Amino acid sequence: MSGIPSIAVPSCENHPVAHRLGGYPNGFTSSAKRVVSNVTLTPLSMLAQFSEVNIIILIWNSEFMIEPKHGSPVVEKTAHLLEAVADAKTGISLAALVDQLGVPRSTVYRILNSLAAHGLVARVNGGASYELGPKFVELARRISPGADRATVIEAAKPILTAAADRIFESFRLAAPEGNEMMTIFAASSPGDYSLFIKVGSRSRKHVGAAGKLALAYSDYGDIESYCSGGLESKTPYTITDPEALKEALVEIRRNGCAEDNQESNLGLRAFAAPVFDSEGRLVATISVPFIGEATPDRARAIKREVVESAAILTKAINGKQPLSK
Repeated sequence: MSGIPSIAVPSCENHPVAHRLGGYPNGFTSSAKRVVSNVTLTPLSMLAQFSEVNIIILIWNSEFMIEPKHGSPVVEKTAHLLEAVADAKTGISLAALVDQLGVPRSTVYRILNSLAAHGLVARVNGGASYELGPKFVELARRISPGADRATVIEAAKPILTAAADRIFESFRLAAPEGNEMMTIFAASSPGDYSLFIKVGSRSRKHVGAAGKLALAYSDYGDIESYCSGGLESKTPYTITDPEALKEALVEIRRNGCAEDNQESNLGLRAFAAPVFDSEGRLVATISVPFIGEATPDRARAIKREVVESAAILTKAINGKQPLSK
């Protein structure tokens, strides 16, 4: 509704409109006062005007909208709602959420239904109240306590640098990001000729040893979801059949390491081994790409160094092997 002014409320309790009226309009609850602090209120209903003092009074009702300075109003409301649900140890009712957030009942109800459909909230106490849902437990499991990316990189630097010096090959440290693997550190070979590995480079998970390894240690549902998105080919050797990929992942999980035989780049091979956190979750991979014409003895030496380096790094970040392969 163009032409309707907004009232900036830097401090609701001391706002001159509130003082002049001797308080807030009917329906302006104490919780709503807290919510609107340091935001702009845009009234979508009628405004009354006191001509004798020339001030605008906000007629408060269920049609108001909170406009955050940054971001989406819906996301802001959802975030506040989730925080309120999380703070309620034994569940919180719809009415209590409406009062606490100062948001219309219909809006709170719609948000709760959407969150419940995704498992982010759940009804308890016979459906009378809400608490955080099982999806939060699943999401929390993906957080790696004590093994954040910076910790992994710092611990990996001396390990991979020493390994690169020993076998004159370049080492790559990569971490899973969605459907991709991203290089987060690289240790270059000290030799005159070495493969260049660019930090920040990305590749799809089914393309190459590191990505297949990450998939092999993923939940079955995540593997199914990944395969449903299509498996594009990088070379004639890239695995593009979902069933063939799943079979390869079973073997990779059994062996505890993965191989790339010209699947990402023609003429190149690679071995990769997993790095686990304290909960036995894969947080990174160590891999070495090398010329495909390497002798069997040379290939075995590279594989051994990759596997040993991954085990050393896992120990350095207080990680452990998963309970089952």
